[in-house]
Amino acid sequence: MTTDDRIIHATLTLISEHGLGTVTMSRVADVAGVARQTLYNHYGDIDTIVAAAIDQHNRESIDLLDAALQVAESPADKIEQMVRHFVMVGAHAHHAFALGSGLSPDVRATLDSYNAAVEGHIRSILQDGQQRGDFGSDLTPEIDTILTRSLLDGISELAANMPDQAARIATAGTRTVLAALS
Repeated sequence: MTTDDRIIHATLTLISEHGLGTVTMSRVADVAGVARQTLYNHYGDIDTIVAAAIDQHNRESIDLLDAALQVAESPADKIEQMVRHFVMVGAHAHHAFALGSGLSPDVRATLDSYNAAVEGHIRSILQDGQQRGDFGSDLTPEIDTILTRSLLDGISELAANMPDQAARIATAGTRTVLAALS
């Protein structure tokens, strides 16, 4: 594992376990097992480290989601994959709820790009499902995308609070989201 990898991993660990407010140069250095000077050699400040960590996490998360959606055939199967993805993210505590508060504009922009990618997937699935007749003809993709995302965020938060119930949450979450879209 490279020094950058250790720093990024330490930052994500601190965010997921203790919240963004605990991420300091000293704590990242301690958890990563590197000297503070090493951090400064790689990153100018804590904001830069947080931005890099969130960016890497988001890219990996979108790659996993893309792979899961590629194997799903129907819009309902794609919704199930979305639910399972959000449960996995929540159950592994890599999602810090209300993360956007306290972030710099640059870091928020990184987070916004992830949100836009997820919402783009949702909108595409909803439009496809509506065209195929799998979802309600009264869906409004712009509004229902936001509502579906809210359901997925709630499912992820529940999985974070009850990781031992991840399988049941995925099943119930899929049922709930599909019922909302029918």
